[in-house]
Amino acid sequence: MESFIYAKDNDGYLVTIRGDFAEMTKVDLDRHVSKYIRLEAPVEHIRSSVKKLISQGYKLSNQLELSWQHFIDA
Repeated sequence: MESFIYAKDNDGYLVTIRGDFAEMTKVDLDRHVSKYIRLEAPVEHIRSSVKKLISQGYKLSNQLELSWQHFIDA
């Protein structure tokens, strides 16, 4: 299992890859809470969504704080 955060300003997306399936959750980076938008799909679809995020200015965060662990384990 791998997890990443793509961030832009105060918004972010937590991406968790579990084998050939992945999850992408929109999160508030300052408050460490979900914005209740979640996508579960095959990895190929999530990768396509991540490419769109990057084109919109989101950047891969170089750290993943432990406070996100409860989202990753869910």
